[in-house]
Amino acid sequence: MLIAFFVPGVVYLADAVGTQTEALVIRGLAVGVRIRRIALREVFTGLILGIILGLAALVLVGTIWHDRDVALAVGISIFAASSIAAAIALVLPWLFDRMGKDPAFGSGPQATVIQDLLTVAIYLGAATLLTR
Repeated sequence: MLIAFFVPGVVYLADAVGTQTEALVIRGLAVGVRIRRIALREVFTGLILGIILGLAALVLVGTIWHDRDVALAVGISIFAASSIAAAIALVLPWLFDRMGKDPAFGSGPQATVIQDLLTVAIYLGAATLLTR
């Protein structure tokens, strides 16, 4: 039950990181900023946010629920999912723009679905490996 309890939180945090990246990428593309200028900063930001949020979750879950394995699974999952969410949120609007489509129109819902599915898979995989 404890593992299931954290699914919404892990998914939400990764989605929040992805949404922020997506907004910056779409804005950058709209004003003519080249994707290379945005990409490195956003991937780095995703990694840093993943580290900060993952460590905070690790400490919080470990302190409140006293389950080291679940705390580790949540922390690692938030790090990995946030990093991947930033990459997906970077690539999808760029692909839409390259195809001549409005990146703001379709990338949001698609990025959210992809990020959510990957986040759940990452979390359940980490929980399976770490809580045996």
